[in-house]
Amino acid sequence: MSKTNIENFFEAYIKTKDGKIVFENDLIHVTCQDKQETYTCCPTVGREKKIPIIAPGSPVFQQILQECQKAGTICQIQLSPQNDLPTTIKQHFKDAEFACIDCDKITIGQKTVSVCVNPQTCCHQINGGKILQVQLGKQETVKYFQFYYTITFYNKLRAKSEEIISILLDEKANIIEITNLDETKFILNSTLTVSDVKTKIKPELFDQLKNVADEKLQLLLYGKVTLFDLPINREKKTKILAFEKRLKQERREQILSRKHDFDPLKWHNNYKTLLQREEETYLTNINIKLTNFLVINTCKIKFVLLLDNNALIHSTLILGLNQTIDVTCPICKKAVTEGYATQDGLYVCENCIKQSIDSGKIYSKKAALSFDETLNEYIEQGTGFICSVCRKRHSRLLEFKCNYDNSSVCIQHYDFCDICGNDKIYSKSNLSYTDEFKHQLCPKHSKKPSL
Repeated sequence: MSKTNIENFFEAYIKTKDGKIVFENDLIHVTCQDKQETYTCCPTVGREKKIPIIAPGSPVFQQILQECQKAGTICQIQLSPQNDLPTTIKQHFKDAEFACIDCDKITIGQKTVSVCVNPQTCCHQINGGKILQVQLGKQETVKYFQFYYTITFYNKLRAKSEEIISILLDEKANIIEITNLDETKFILNSTLTVSDVKTKIKPELFDQLKNVADEKLQLLLYGKVTLFDLPINREKKTKILAFEKRLKQERREQILSRKHDFDPLKWHNNYKTLLQREEETYLTNINIKLTNFLVINTCKIKFVLLLDNNALIHSTLILGLNQTIDVTCPICKKAVTEGYATQDGLYVCENCIKQSIDSGKIYSKKAALSFDETLNEYIEQGTGFICSVCRKRHSRLLEFKCNYDNSSVCIQHYDFCDICGNDKIYSKSNLSYTDEFKHQLCPKHSKKPSL
């Protein structure tokens, strides 16, 4: 939160108390219920003049947040589409090379191509097809709740580290896993309209949501503490071993010295206590603060896309929250972020397609295609050619023409005349073989000369 946002929030809070507020440089003068107080948003000014500070983490600010939570939510927004819904839905699909709005643009010659740089692709990629129409289905209003925690890690062996962890839940207190959900994207997104909502949520619902969020936070912190301690684990062990060595050295000195009555049992108990206390000083401490609570009001829309190959794409959009539209392949039933519009009128994933080696056209696995055993590839039925020798259908890539009768032969059934050489190709059925020199000859050279 910037200083301006904090001042605006504090001013709105004072107005709910029917108070008056005056800003004077870094000072904030408040008159409320015939009482006058002076505050500041600048920590330096607050410490110098010993006045309350209005800043994240300060006692006064935290008290205001807690009071607001009891009366309602700190922040609640309504997401609405800037344009009509079909246009908004189309922006989540990419059926051309240039479609990503917020991603990097690369110019190749006179052509501009968009390259997605997000951890999850921001658009569902449609290959081999164009969107003709968007048919809207059922629409329902939904709410999501995002908790913001400020986490500070302390350890005397390294500088403290602070980060903000956000946890998103739905109305049934289910954790929603969305990568890099940032509320600033709502404001900067030109396709959305963000407006304030004045409604409240019940304290019981907030408590239920917070309990689930706290449990999720604990699981996340286990891994984060491990990562924080990773660079200092060796140093920690070294210092504890040095301390243990010093204790044992003192034990030897007390045994050898006649000035002390050495008690082994007492020393052992003290040794364990001191060693445990020393180990505790190297533990990483965590300070957790709930700094914000955001309620997102949006809508869930079911829709169908009609492609130019007559295929239908069924999917669902949660306005503002969907980074990638998941589409289910109708053949393998798996969710995919990239698919193919096929010649047989389906929209399937990469694992469920067959591509013709002759024409390059893409079909689904359900399409009836011919199989070329030599190439292990598919061709359309009725295309290719039939070898005049083996009578099997092959791809045109394997077609050879006999120089004698122009018949079509495959790669396995053509050969050369030993006299003509490699300049002419002949079907094996048109070649004859001589026993005398083990030659194979074309019809022209296999004829015996007349006497």
